[in-house]
Amino acid sequence: MVKLSLFVFLPIQPTKVIAASTLIRLWINFSSIDPIKAHMYTTVINGVIAVPILFAILRIANDKKILGNRTNKRLSNILGWTAFIIMGASVVMMFLTWGG
Repeated sequence: MVKLSLFVFLPIQPTKVIAASTLIRLWINFSSIDPIKAHMYTTVINGVIAVPILFAILRIANDKKILGNRTNKRLSNILGWTAFIIMGASVVMMFLTWGG
């Protein structure tokens, strides 16, 4: 059995990602950008992006052509789609109440 590391599939080395993120943090620290606002904006962006990613994961996890007999079971589907609906509704409500 061959064991593969996750890092084999990454297009860039993890050490370069860590170095780049450290430099960005230093730049934010010495610039006029408020780090709390930057954190809030990135949190919002991550929450919005998570919805279509979760949709794609759930679709793939239920595709018998891709996974054969290892697809999601009933409980996993209920929990996954419930999370998708709650997250999607939260994003919609956030945009409807933005700035108001």
